[in-house]
Amino acid sequence: MRNLLAIVGVTLLTACGGGGSSSTPVNTPPTAVVPISPAPEPGTMSGMLETHNQVRAAVAVMPLTWSSQMTSYAQEWATYLANNNNCEMKHRSVAGINPLNVGENLYWASAVKWSDGRTEIQAVTPTQVATAWADEKVDYNYASNTCAPGKPCGHYTQMVWNTTTEVGCGMAICPDKGQIWVCNYNPPGNYIGVKPY
Repeated sequence: MRNLLAIVGVTLLTACGGGGSSSTPVNTPPTAVVPISPAPEPGTMSGMLETHNQVRAAVAVMPLTWSSQMTSYAQEWATYLANNNNCEMKHRSVAGINPLNVGENLYWASAVKWSDGRTEIQAVTPTQVATAWADEKVDYNYASNTCAPGKPCGHYTQMVWNTTTEVGCGMAICPDKGQIWVCNYNPPGNYIGVKPY
């Protein structure tokens, strides 16, 4: 008899910019900078940069470049979360260890669990991760610069932040076969009271 899939998988998202907490407005976001470590997008992240840049083009924002420094930074945090934080999403800024003060988007996906007790790593692509963040656009109101009540939209606004010039991402598999994805953005976005574009 065939084993049926008991749980397809669960995904969670969380976004954080360099702009401080929601109770601390920051009125002076950094200006755009020349990428400090441009690099080609690695094959393991194929589609991540293209998806970001398609979303940015839709609102007439300049494309991002891939950054080796942001990639290393993101991979370091993804590995840390997978190995030391029980694969729970937590932003570097919340943990108090964001020395580069960059923006960050997080994505988590559970393992696939079968009815016979087996677990497998869920097939998730970089394009799917970036698209999940971009899909928050429907919950973002540009006129009021707010998210719909009870809905996140900070992943989307970080993706399209007009002064951000570079991105780099990493992914790690958790001991339970879940996975955690991290993208870091330089300069950061999501400054309170400032529109993304």
